[in-house]
Amino acid sequence: MAAYAIQAFSSNQAETGSYGGRFFAICKSERANAYVNEWGQRRNTDLSQFWPKTSVPEGFKTTYQRIPEHGYPLFADMFNPVQLLGHAQLLRAITTTSPGKHSDDVREFVLGCLQQYLRNQNMFCLWNIQADKLEPHFSNNNYYPKNTPVENSFFGNLGRGNWRSCSEGLIESLAWAKNPWELVSLESLSQYGITTEQSTSRRSEKVETKDPIGRANILCSSGSELSDIKDCSIDLVITDPPFGNNVQYAELADFFHVWLRIPLSSKYTEMECELSPKALEAVVNPVRNLVEPEAFYQKILTDVWKECGRILKTSGILAFTFHHSEDEPWVRVLVSLFNAGFYLEATYPIRSDETKGEGAKPGTFGSQLIEYDIIHVCRKRVTDPQPISWARLRRLIMDDVHSIKNLLSQHQTAGLPAADLQVIKRGKALEYFSRHYGKVYVEQGREFTIREALVGINQLLNDDTGTTGGPEAPPANAEPYTRQFFRLFYETTQVPRDQMQKFLRGTGIAPSDFEERSWCSESKKVFTLTPPVELARAWKGASRKGMARDFDQTMFLVGGCIEGSNIRVTDTLDSPNFAPHPATVELVDWLTKHGGSQEIRFAARRARTIYRDWMAKNKGKVEEQLKLFDLGA
Repeated sequence: MAAYAIQAFSSNQAETGSYGGRFFAICKSERANAYVNEWGQRRNTDLSQFWPKTSVPEGFKTTYQRIPEHGYPLFADMFNPVQLLGHAQLLRAITTTSPGKHSDDVREFVLGCLQQYLRNQNMFCLWNIQADKLEPHFSNNNYYPKNTPVENSFFGNLGRGNWRSCSEGLIESLAWAKNPWELVSLESLSQYGITTEQSTSRRSEKVETKDPIGRANILCSSGSELSDIKDCSIDLVITDPPFGNNVQYAELADFFHVWLRIPLSSKYTEMECELSPKALEAVVNPVRNLVEPEAFYQKILTDVWKECGRILKTSGILAFTFHHSEDEPWVRVLVSLFNAGFYLEATYPIRSDETKGEGAKPGTFGSQLIEYDIIHVCRKRVTDPQPISWARLRRLIMDDVHSIKNLLSQHQTAGLPAADLQVIKRGKALEYFSRHYGKVYVEQGREFTIREALVGINQLLNDDTGTTGGPEAPPANAEPYTRQFFRLFYETTQVPRDQMQKFLRGTGIAPSDFEERSWCSESKKVFTLTPPVELARAWKGASRKGMARDFDQTMFLVGGCIEGSNIRVTDTLDSPNFAPHPATVELVDWLTKHGGSQEIRFAARRARTIYRDWMAKNKGKVEEQLKLFDLGA
């Protein structure tokens, strides 16, 4: 690295000159060399105790981004000699200046300023050309080496992230604690008859709460082990749980830990370790947890929810928010939450701090621009959930969605995006499912999983908005995965990978879900439908009791009716172990019109004739099965 330019300021040109008195100039090597020489003389003498010598450890972010190979084997290498010289002197001043004059609380308070300043004075900062300002380290949640880093001015009062601006935040926080305020939208204030000075540049006003902040007890421990808190003693738990591998908190925290432990390790046992603790971190980290990292994440998260349940009063509330941009980590969060004994009491949409999902494709949920998040309000389950069929639950969900439809339509007219409406409606649907979690069944004896529920709910909401993805959707009473699969292979036997991925975005399903079921296979970036005759022959020698799902029954009937299959379909239908799925007859009928090939459509017609004839002769068995699915009269 070499310094090649500086941005400077001229007070004489501030009013009359362009660019507010700022200008760029060539950096003189004498200045940089002087700092390098001074750091070389002092790094192992008077400043030797005040900078970290810790190596960058192997980790999910550091290993995959090859940080040591980019020239950063030590954390100290993330700073140039000028920055190290400044930080070491600051740390020494904070911890040693005026012994006995300043309390430990004051020194630790100012360390908070140093922590923030480290983000703005390192070799991972860059210049934001569009905004014409410095962007600090961790603007993105990773260690990303920069080809052209920016060095901040240590003592200048201009620019972003200088020492003065970092320290001002501490003073502002003290003032806020004594006289807290919250931002309230001007619209909300007008509803209470409060008028404010109108301004086109702002949409909210600071409102004092008249509720000063007292002292808080801060515990440094794992969320899965809160032994210092008594059972049933807490009214409210508010948390922001980690989501999958989105942020590797402990690995990123090491950047600060290696500096802060220098003055704090002698006082706090939690700071004695050279790196931040990671063993019980609830994240998906394939470097740290080589075997099933997702399962480890879900287990730790479940332990945390259980501990929250232990300390909460029976009437207590657990609340958290979630960005609904990806379903997979959300599924794990909900499964762990429900397994820990919580259910969703209510869901509330709030405008988020960022907009997610750029490059949205109309008609999909997960990829659209989402301005709203959902606050999940949960309570402990104090009674066993009541069993309910998916068929009945589906009707309850749709009734509730329809009941709020007019209200949501008004918000949509006011500018609420369609994707946000889907977020809100899906949150309401999950309230119903959570109350019966573990006792929702497709048929008696076959549980409906949360993954299936999410897929089914997404389909219900898409059906409700008319975004079905085809001229004629598969029957509504078909199982969610079956419906989605037949939508994909509507009048075709091959689907390009990019088309499948786009179609499935936001549904809660991945292409691998279908491959694992052997419904299709991928070759040369194209997914091909598994021939129905192959699916039918795969049942040779297997008990027909296992043929309970609508897809298996449908493809067996169609595959068995393909010319040359040598399968006697009636033998399976007459088996005492065969239990007809209510959707099978409608799916077979759907394939007569929209099967992927002419061969499939012809076979479906023969299968329809055989199956309807069998149903007419076995009305009692069919009606009994309908009752099991809660579809009977």
